[in-house]
Amino acid sequence: MRTALSAVGGMLAGLLGACQASMPVVPAVPPVGATPAGPFVDDARSLFEGCVPVPDSATSRTYRCGALSVWLHEQPGLSEAQAVESGRARVHARLGPVLTEVRGELPLAGHPHPSLRFEQCAGAKGEGPCPVGGYVAAVTPSAGHVRQLGCVAREPVRSGLGRCLELFAYLATRGNPEGDVLAPSSLITPPRLPWRLLYLPEGCELADSTTRAGRIRCAASTFSWSVFFPAHPSAAQVERWRDRSVEELRDALPGAGPVEVRDCYVEGLATRCLHFTAPGPGGDVQVWAGGVDRSGWGLFAACSLPASASFPLPTACNGVFAPR
Repeated sequence: MRTALSAVGGMLAGLLGACQASMPVVPAVPPVGATPAGPFVDDARSLFEGCVPVPDSATSRTYRCGALSVWLHEQPGLSEAQAVESGRARVHARLGPVLTEVRGELPLAGHPHPSLRFEQCAGAKGEGPCPVGGYVAAVTPSAGHVRQLGCVAREPVRSGLGRCLELFAYLATRGNPEGDVLAPSSLITPPRLPWRLLYLPEGCELADSTTRAGRIRCAASTFSWSVFFPAHPSAAQVERWRDRSVEELRDALPGAGPVEVRDCYVEGLATRCLHFTAPGPGGDVQVWAGGVDRSGWGLFAACSLPASASFPLPTACNGVFAPR
């Protein structure tokens, strides 16, 4: 169960006893951006236009850019070759082991670095149409600091692969386009939304926590969230953020079922949630996801839990979701 829930993210009621905790210091990077999708630093905004950040971990970030997903994972202590193998395992967990793979090098940050190009084709031997492809690579931007890069592109694959390399060129040298430092030491505790603190149940792990995103992992549930400011006046931006994020979550859970639209409350606001189920080694899991504009802040949240469970959702999900 833990393995399946941790993959969600391939990839989100009250203060619950945390009211007395002091508010964390907000880092210098403001949670404000000029794109309709999320907060990116100035030199990344045009390149990452249309990309939606999906909560991942304290050392990694995933971005959904239409039919393309790209990620970076800081992996100090590994060699570049080991980081490529780690990325290869991530791709196999997402797409399965039957892939056409070619090892080589990519010119990144002014030097050649080990890479793996892969395709998922219709035939078992790599023949027929190949509707999915991508790359895994690794670079060393500073001594002892290895950064894994990965990208999965769906049709049209050829143009998607070109976009992968454009994004790789930025990520290899500049790192996280949101400006946050990706390291366990950068976690903000206690985790919070802009308007309230969140509760971390005993035995659960704070896998990510910044001013703009976070993830709480427990043995049988996972809660993740993203916020951006300002939200545009129409609901279309929040819905787009929600839909892109759910696409990424489903792709990270092989065998996920169709998405159902259900009436719900998110942070007490009436909206429409997306719900789907997916198989896991410990049994089927279900995912609830929704987005709202709350006082000018856009919020996306997702909660995964056993498929047999019902409302109220687990404590880790902090009362964000309710039925209506």
